[in-house]
Amino acid sequence: MGFTSRGMYAEVDRDLFQRALRRSGMSYQELADEATRELRKIARAEKRKRRGDGVPDGISKALVGQLYTGAAKSTHELRGLALERALEMADGDLFVPSVFRGSGNTKRSA
Repeated sequence: MGFTSRGMYAEVDRDLFQRALRRSGMSYQELADEATRELRKIARAEKRKRRGDGVPDGISKALVGQLYTGAAKSTHELRGLALERALEMADGDLFVPSVFRGSGNTKRSA
């Protein structure tokens, strides 16, 4: 899966994410730590390609818990990629990239 780090988000397949986390035997904190290490590797690769400005800093235990329970349905594309790699899943198995855009008919005050 190619990734862009340009404001893309990825929706999680909650059932597969739950199964993968249970299969791994990791706690929320362990997964967050391992995924943060993977995210740092991604950040280094992005900087070598001169596009490291949009890479998130890390992954929290709270985010892992929210994705697991369904409180959060999406996250930054690169966070999703790091979580997949930390769970030893193929890129794109758990998270599907999508673009979220604001409503075009919302009125803004001046």
